[in-house]
Amino acid sequence: MRHAPARLILLLALLGGCLATTADAQTPPPGDAVPTLEAVTVSGEQPGPGLWRATRDGHTLLILGTLTPLPRKMTWKTDEIDEALSHAGALLMPPHVEIKPNTGFFGRLALLPSLIGVRNAPDGATLKDSVPAEVYARWLAVKARYIGNDRGVERYRPIFAAIELYKDAVKKTGLSRSGDVTRTVSSLAKKHGVKEVAVEYILLVDDPRAAIKAFKRSTLDDVSCFTQSIDNIDAQLADMAARANAWATGDVAALRDDRRAKQRITCLNAVTEGGVAQRIGLADVPKAVQTRWLAAVDEAVASNTQTVAIVSIDDLLGAEGYLAALKGRGYAVESPDGGD
Repeated sequence: MRHAPARLILLLALLGGCLATTADAQTPPPGDAVPTLEAVTVSGEQPGPGLWRATRDGHTLLILGTLTPLPRKMTWKTDEIDEALSHAGALLMPPHVEIKPNTGFFGRLALLPSLIGVRNAPDGATLKDSVPAEVYARWLAVKARYIGNDRGVERYRPIFAAIELYKDAVKKTGLSRSGDVTRTVSSLAKKHGVKEVAVEYILLVDDPRAAIKAFKRSTLDDVSCFTQSIDNIDAQLADMAARANAWATGDVAALRDDRRAKQRITCLNAVTEGGVAQRIGLADVPKAVQTRWLAAVDEAVASNTQTVAIVSIDDLLGAEGYLAALKGRGYAVESPDGGD
C-alpha cells in the first residue's frame, strides 16, 4: 500500500468519515524540541507548485498537484492555472471514492443504528485498556496539549484516537484544509466555459450491516500506528508545515520527500489488511481508482488539445504514482521544476 488520499478513503467502509493524513518523520525521542509552527508557515500571495505537463500525440495534460493541509494565511496566485484553463477543453476533477451499501433507500435507513459507536473499541474497552501503560501515559500528555479534556475520545479505538489528535492539533497550527484550491480551480473553469469531468469510483458493499457488526467485533493491529502518532506528533506537524510551505512556494523538490510513507503504511495497513476490509474489497480500491483516473485522462486527452487535471501530490509522486503510470502509457512527463 502507498500514499494518500485515495488510500485515506479506505479507512472504513461504512463509517461516514475518512482518515486524515498522518505525516511521518524520523522518530525523535519524545522530549526533542520542535520549532514553533506558527513561525514557519508562509503567508500572503504564493505561487503554488506549478503544473506538471504530460504530452502524447500532440495533446497536452496539465496537472495541478494539491496538498492538505496548507498555510491558513496564504493566498494562492492563480495566474498559471487560469491561463491553462483558458486553452483547455476539459477539467478532470480530483478522483473521488464513495463507499455505498448495495441496498435501497429503506435499507440504508435501517443501517443507521448499526453505525452508532463504530469508532469505539469492542466490548466497552478504553484506550487505557487497549495500549501499553507507558504509551498511554504519553498519550495523556499530548492529549492535554492538543485535545484537552475530552472523555469521549478515551473510548475510541487507538487509530481513531490518533485521527482525532491530528484533527485537533492541525487546528492549533497555522494550517488549514485545502478545499479552497479545488473550489478556486472549479470557479476558473466555469469562467472559461470549461467542462468539468468527475472521476468517481463507487464501491458497493453487499451486506453492510454484517460488515459493520463484524468490524465492531474485530480487533485491529493499530497500536503501532497509535504509538508512532503520539511519539511523533510535534515533529509530524512541523513536517506538515514544511510541506505546506513547499507547496505554497513551489518547492517541488521538497514535495518529493516521501519520509511520511512509513507511518502511513503502518496506519493504513491496520485497517485495510483486516479481514472485514478484505472481504468488502477495500484493499483493491487504490488501484481501481488509479485505473479509473487513467481511463478518464486517455479519453479527455484524445478529445481535447489541452486538458487540465487536479490530483493530490501524494497520489502523483512515487514509483507507483499517477505520473509514473502516465509514463507507462506513453506520455512524456515534465515536472514544473524540470526534475524527474
